[in-house]
Amino acid sequence: MSEAHVKIHLFDETSVAHEADLLVIGVHSGGEAQAALARCPDGVAREVKRVLKAGWLRGDAGETLFLPVVPGEGLAVERLLLVGLGKRESVTLESLRALGASVVKACEKSAVDRALVLVSLDEQHGIGPSRVMAAMAEGAWLGSYRFDRYQGVSRKDAPRHRLKRLDFLLPAARLKGGRKRLERIEKITRGVMLARDLCNTPGNLLTPDVLARKGRELAERLPIKTTIFSPQVLAQKGMNGILAVGQGSAHPPCMIILEYRKGGDRPTLAVVGKAVTFDSGGISLKPGAKMEEMKFDMSGGAAVFGFLHAIAEMELPINVVGIVPAAENLPSGTAQRPGDVIKTARGIHVEVINTDAEGRLILADALHHAATFDPDVIIDLATLTGACVIALGSHATGLMGNHKGLRKKLRKAGDRCGERVWPLPMFPEYQEQIKSVVADIKNVGGREAGTITAACFLSRFVDESRAWAHLDIAGTAYDLSSSKPHMPKGAVGVGVRLLCEYALAERV
Repeated sequence: MSEAHVKIHLFDETSVAHEADLLVIGVHSGGEAQAALARCPDGVAREVKRVLKAGWLRGDAGETLFLPVVPGEGLAVERLLLVGLGKRESVTLESLRALGASVVKACEKSAVDRALVLVSLDEQHGIGPSRVMAAMAEGAWLGSYRFDRYQGVSRKDAPRHRLKRLDFLLPAARLKGGRKRLERIEKITRGVMLARDLCNTPGNLLTPDVLARKGRELAERLPIKTTIFSPQVLAQKGMNGILAVGQGSAHPPCMIILEYRKGGDRPTLAVVGKAVTFDSGGISLKPGAKMEEMKFDMSGGAAVFGFLHAIAEMELPINVVGIVPAAENLPSGTAQRPGDVIKTARGIHVEVINTDAEGRLILADALHHAATFDPDVIIDLATLTGACVIALGSHATGLMGNHKGLRKKLRKAGDRCGERVWPLPMFPEYQEQIKSVVADIKNVGGREAGTITAACFLSRFVDESRAWAHLDIAGTAYDLSSSKPHMPKGAVGVGVRLLCEYALAERV
């Protein structure tokens, strides 16, 4: 698993004079930096004020400017880095995450080994020092991620230098709580790294059986019980949705079950993640352009892996079952055909109109199996529909489900952690679109409301008595043109922080 190489430490705010290669000073729009400069020697403060007055840095969000430090000014650093915070009233936790990542990237570009941050000494638009530090640290870890294992020394443009250490200053009274918060964030971001690694791995190297092996490895290192349903077990249990999707591939499908039980008699949360390790569309073949991106079609399953990894490292007192149906959707002489009828594990017959609407077929059996663990809450995550990308773009995950309270909690969790979700309706009329002439239902409901009718399909495999939420992450799972410094190009690892924030708030 890729690690965030930068180490983050907290110190008493009176420790400005301790050694570092670089001092980072936050500047608001208009050149406001009084709070940070109050902690600097007079000579340094005067020089920064002179630079700001000259307009060399306006303080816009994301701006950076390096300055040399005059010897003998009382700071054991070689350079200053001024970073723009934007308007004070516009500072949010998400903008602070981006700022933390920007600091890391600027330091790595300039071959800095150790940096000291003077951004979190004052409250930022109602966000206290500890939360400012935590958001910046989270962004620093997320932004330090690299997936470069297949880039050799011949890649002259590949960044090589790593920032080794990032130090933050806090009031002494907040150090203990800050360190505890920092430890928790680091464990969550390690779960994100795992999810990103799984998603970024190409389809020839991450097949369903390899993903199953990754599940077994989790059980070896963490208090997680892993069970793998082979094709034979899937057949015995009538899980023909998973088998049908995978029958065209030489790599057989499977279902991976991850159990974490440290909650005693607390209720169980079931999380289900779609893991189509590569999706060609099957017989209903996708266009060739950008098909390589379909290695990301297992992002929901990756989020489940990352979430279980994070909560196990945090040792949360909760009960969680993760279910990951895994298959490779390829065309061949054995692949399922448009027009086929499948009998799912729940006994519902499905007419396959389009073999590229395969995610809902594997989720159908997984959601039905989730009920065997008697969970109070079921949450599924899937890169399910292109229609969700059209509706919400890459800025929000689609949210649907049968329980208003659960949807509200997920929205609040998303707002807090920066992984926003947005609700879409599931009016009864939408169910009419998936009625089949030859079977109980069909796997597509036409072009209109495609995201919603996909959720309607999934709803048929969840008992109405259970709180269920469906997260369509098709638009948020990956971004190959990302401009957000804490969201590198490629897999985002979406869903891990959202599920962790929900679990921490609810203690499910």
